[in-house]
Amino acid sequence: MKKLPVLSPGDAIEIIAPSSRSTDSQLLELKELLESWGLKCIVQEDIFAQDVLCANTDEMRFKHLKNALCNPQTKAVICVRGGYGSTRLIPKLAEIEPPEVVKLFIGISDITCLHLYLQQHWDWPTIHGAAAPDKFSRESIAAVKSILFGEASAKFTGLIPLNKYAQNEGFIKSQVTGGNLAIIQSGVGTCWQMDGRDKIILLEEIGERGYRVDRMLEHLKQANIFTSAAAIIVGDFLNGHEPNGSSLIEPILQRFAESTAIPVLRIAGIGHGHINFPIPLGTEAHLQLGQNAQLTCFR
Repeated sequence: MKKLPVLSPGDAIEIIAPSSRSTDSQLLELKELLESWGLKCIVQEDIFAQDVLCANTDEMRFKHLKNALCNPQTKAVICVRGGYGSTRLIPKLAEIEPPEVVKLFIGISDITCLHLYLQQHWDWPTIHGAAAPDKFSRESIAAVKSILFGEASAKFTGLIPLNKYAQNEGFIKSQVTGGNLAIIQSGVGTCWQMDGRDKIILLEEIGERGYRVDRMLEHLKQANIFTSAAAIIVGDFLNGHEPNGSSLIEPILQRFAESTAIPVLRIAGIGHGHINFPIPLGTEAHLQLGQNAQLTCFR
């Protein structure tokens, strides 16, 4: 199991947009933030261009992704936004050989598919996180800085057990995989389909009503995606309101947990919210079950 690299002031990194675009001002704010940390930021002049759905054409977004991953002069790749489009790049990504040196790779949401591909095909650990100053709290962004530059592990306390398997005292040594629920579901049958065997699966979502969340979870269960997983941690599920303003998300997640024969726990502050802490994927992780449930992810 490989470890996450550690950045130092003066290191070069690249900002890319493999999915949707941000505004020019949002891109500039992210660049200025990273430069304030002492990093040298590379942003291609043609990072954005006209496209039907995405930040640029498939060809240009893949060119930027490939160059950022393979450039020996940079140590990290940061995705400016999620949105839509990363899945369209994976067939081309599957044609290239992984570089010899592991880089930090950071993103959320639609970037889930790239996390899964890099973890499962390149054996790269990655970071589920983002540092957009216009979207996330100072505390969240400080946590991103800490995980980029520090040797310390990421520790999450106060996890809430959602079923009897999580309530029982126990300990799981594994690694975390997963990310956005809709993207994980869309990967079924592809070369980057999530392999959750013996792993702690992270799920988060935004803007999906209860019946859609239930349908995605049921699809993954029937497709045996959760079979042989070590545990499931449920992050933030936001803004999935019914037409009358109510929400069915919590009872649906509870029903899912109670019908699942492995530990299922709730973890706050991972997903799309204003508070959005980074979490390492594909590194050694320790999950303590029971009354004082907590998760520690090492580098």
